[in-house]
Amino acid sequence: MTDNFDQIIARKDWENPGVLHVNRLPMHTKMTYDETPHSLNGHWQFQYFKNINEVPAAWLDDDFVSTDLIPVPSNWQLAGYDAPIYTNVAYPIPVTPPFVPADNPVGAYTHVFDLPAEWLATGETHITFHGVGSAFYLWVNGTWIGYSEDSRLPAEFDLSASLVAGANVIKVLVLRWSKGTYFEDQDMWRMSGIFRDVELHHLPTVRLADFTINTDLDADFDDAKVVIKAFTNIADASGYQVQAALYDHEELVVTDKQGIDTQVVDERGYDQKHFTITLPVRQPKLWSDETPYLYDLQLSLLDDAGNVRHTVRQPVGIRQVSIENGQLLVNGQAVLIRGVNKHEFTATTGYYVDEATMRQDMTLMKQNNFNAVRLSHYPNAQRWYELADEYGLYLVDEANIETHGMTPMNTLTNDPRYLPLMSERVTRMVQRDFNHPSVIIWSLGNESGYGHNHAALYNWLKQTDPSRPVMYEGGGANSPATDIIAPMYARVEQDQPDPSVPKWSLKKWIGLPGEQRPLILVEYAHSMGNSLGGFMKYWDAFRKYPRLQGGFIWDWVDQGLLKTEADGTSWYAYGGDFGDTPNDRQFSLDGLLFPDRTPKPALQEVKYAQQYYQFKLQRNPQGVATGFTVQSEFLFKQATDVLTYTILVAGNAVFTDTITLTLAPAETLAIALPTDLDYSQDIVINLTVHTATDTALVPADFEVAHEQFRINAANNIIATTATPGATIVVAGSDIVLGEQRIHFDATSGELTQWTVAGADKLLHPLADQFTRAPLDNDIGVSEVEHVDPNSWYERWQAAGMYELTKNLIAFDIVPVRDDLVYVNTQHTYHHTVSTLFTVTKQYAVHGDGRVDIEVDVTRQTSAPAPARIGLTLQLADKPERVHYYGNGPFENYPDRQAAAIRAPFDLPLADFYTPYVFPSDNGLRTEVANVTVGSLQVTALHRQPFDFNVLEYSQAQLHQAKHRHELHAEPGVWLNIDGYHMGVGGDDSWSPSVAPEYLLTAEHYHYGVTLAMQD
Repeated sequence: MTDNFDQIIARKDWENPGVLHVNRLPMHTKMTYDETPHSLNGHWQFQYFKNINEVPAAWLDDDFVSTDLIPVPSNWQLAGYDAPIYTNVAYPIPVTPPFVPADNPVGAYTHVFDLPAEWLATGETHITFHGVGSAFYLWVNGTWIGYSEDSRLPAEFDLSASLVAGANVIKVLVLRWSKGTYFEDQDMWRMSGIFRDVELHHLPTVRLADFTINTDLDADFDDAKVVIKAFTNIADASGYQVQAALYDHEELVVTDKQGIDTQVVDERGYDQKHFTITLPVRQPKLWSDETPYLYDLQLSLLDDAGNVRHTVRQPVGIRQVSIENGQLLVNGQAVLIRGVNKHEFTATTGYYVDEATMRQDMTLMKQNNFNAVRLSHYPNAQRWYELADEYGLYLVDEANIETHGMTPMNTLTNDPRYLPLMSERVTRMVQRDFNHPSVIIWSLGNESGYGHNHAALYNWLKQTDPSRPVMYEGGGANSPATDIIAPMYARVEQDQPDPSVPKWSLKKWIGLPGEQRPLILVEYAHSMGNSLGGFMKYWDAFRKYPRLQGGFIWDWVDQGLLKTEADGTSWYAYGGDFGDTPNDRQFSLDGLLFPDRTPKPALQEVKYAQQYYQFKLQRNPQGVATGFTVQSEFLFKQATDVLTYTILVAGNAVFTDTITLTLAPAETLAIALPTDLDYSQDIVINLTVHTATDTALVPADFEVAHEQFRINAANNIIATTATPGATIVVAGSDIVLGEQRIHFDATSGELTQWTVAGADKLLHPLADQFTRAPLDNDIGVSEVEHVDPNSWYERWQAAGMYELTKNLIAFDIVPVRDDLVYVNTQHTYHHTVSTLFTVTKQYAVHGDGRVDIEVDVTRQTSAPAPARIGLTLQLADKPERVHYYGNGPFENYPDRQAAAIRAPFDLPLADFYTPYVFPSDNGLRTEVANVTVGSLQVTALHRQPFDFNVLEYSQAQLHQAKHRHELHAEPGVWLNIDGYHMGVGGDDSWSPSVAPEYLLTAEHYHYGVTLAMQD
């Protein structure tokens, strides 16, 4: 036994390109058997070793028992062994393929299970490991069973010859690194262990071994053929038949049975028997994302006496996927991919995602108008596909291949030694997932360049499954190995020339001579931190240009791991927080959801952009609004939701109507406005669409779409409630009106205190502000090992914007009347000898308590555009609620506000803080007419709206903190009032991506606000 163990390990299969598995059974679609699978999930005995040479041969002895227990499935790094490593591109090990470090951590698992004696009497017993990373050896009862690689596909072994009735002992050695590591260089936490389900299956001796389902539709989609190819495990299938019965719920639609058709040879060289059955279906109910109709297939193997030897059951979705005239079609309709990339990840269980979390994700996706998921960057657990079939999500099934860290990237994918490895990762994925209607596209992997191996695998895919297109971004997004142009982070109008692989704009891609393929962004809209500025621009383009068919946002959920300290406190960790090197810090935090799966504000923008109802305001030739249209973007189902619209005139609701929609696919409904509206007043029309009934994942009365039309919309300025008419007394640099005292510091020129009835209202003076706590998009790749001098943050730092010196140039107080005093100031802000800003203010202090502030700013145009031009102050009040009139109710920024509506909002103070794991500026509200924060009321001056955020944290603290748990609430609140605020960007997070129209590049800026302080 010892020699056997040593000999097996000495082969170093994990470094041999010629060994991908030993004794692993061929891949097949999911099969069902009479016996319910026996789950081996639970607590297994576990030992951790720094390398495989430390594993004693005695470990194989049944009496060698570890006292440590570890949950299966899990990653051992999350159980306290070893450390997770987060890298985006760089390999976590020295790059010497196929070799890995000698200190290659090993997890040694032991588990005892009981086997019923009847399982040994007939048939076979197989074990399936659905996900183990990155390679493993298996023993049962001291007998070596086999070896397997590829962490994201099942490994099945026949244990029959090694089992006994009663207690059986499984031993598994899992290696952290293998040659496969070089093909699993995805942007994720690098962890290891048995992280998916482990199951035992009892199989009948004579059985169906595999089957495929194809659905063919005629040109009118009136007739379908369900074509089944079935294989058995028996050497001589003459006399056997396979019977197929298709059910529509309980009703039999069609049945047929056939004998042996042809003989083929499987990948092991064993003869398999091939049966073909074609089931005609008249007027089929088609499967799509909107109408995920599933039939039930019952497939039975009959022996020569007509006895049923084995029956499998499989849901069947009848649908057709094709590319015609430069468009991707499902059931003859050009689809818009409302997609997102998704890693298998949770903050507490790492790679293991249970069914409840899958359902939670699908619910959020459906409720936010997603219809597609790219399984980035590997095949997912099988249950995800079953749920996608059931609930209606299009899937891009992606092979577990990424060599991003190689230079050049196609070094390995061009190497014929690795063609078998790549081939297994593609072919086994297809063999497992072929029968899922949700899988509409195959992917050859991610970021692996373009090599000869890709060409070979593309050809195999097209021959094996001509019913689905192939999408692969490597080699420039338009290589010969893709049926769909699949760029990453291409911008709508801006080309990004690159010496090796140009990144054209979307508009240029579809205009390239001779290029007729559809374009789907394989990744776009990098949702890192406070991001997704300019997102609507993509959807305007998708709706305008037929060959632009959507894309997949990067990505679904922040990959932040919950880290618990010795004192029990927990916080979300990113790269480097476990001492892991190399690391790419918080580049793991780029989801639409926070690590706990609560939505980020940007998800509201996505939901709005992707909504299935589009509204347009109609005007007559004189420009007067006469009505609006609502168009359904559903392609396959009738829209039966409920539309409600309300017309407000001068802020008062004058008309409301509710309509139950009955729109055919793509139909448009026109609705006229009342003819007696007073168009001399400000008119706003608010529209919402809610579900009429419960559906599988979306409840009744759930808002699925909204719109707001603003016609002559005013800023809704509200009058101050301060006591009018007080006589103003000027006492030095104090201005006194009744019980209020406003103090200006004659040395600094700042309004430093505002006292009402003896209570000081300010904790920090009213000051100019030109910076923000940098967003991830501001910092760019400066967050990782490289410093990008072109990033906004580096440019701001180089210009000294975070360390400006203020000089007072002018300060005077000018009484105008008994009830009006002007305070005039001028400041310059400089770094070293360079003056970056000159700011002139006029404070008009009124006897009724108002202070009008007019601000003129001149900036040095050779300096980088600032993040904001505005004011900041710290208020002593910490109100429970904040009232404002502006865009909301959620966080919005100048380039991410399409989903917001302009209205009055009264919200808890906590709602103005967005808990980004890596702190930054957050919580902004734009186009604000007025806001009340405790005692202070701020109103737009001259009807020019402003932006604001109100937080318990200063910009300085947000700037300094590296994790949100490091933030500590400060006294009172910080109120930031911006006349202008730059966008957040988000086309990507590693280059400046804020569109020019959202940058503060002008030389002169003017804004104004009115302040009024209440007791």
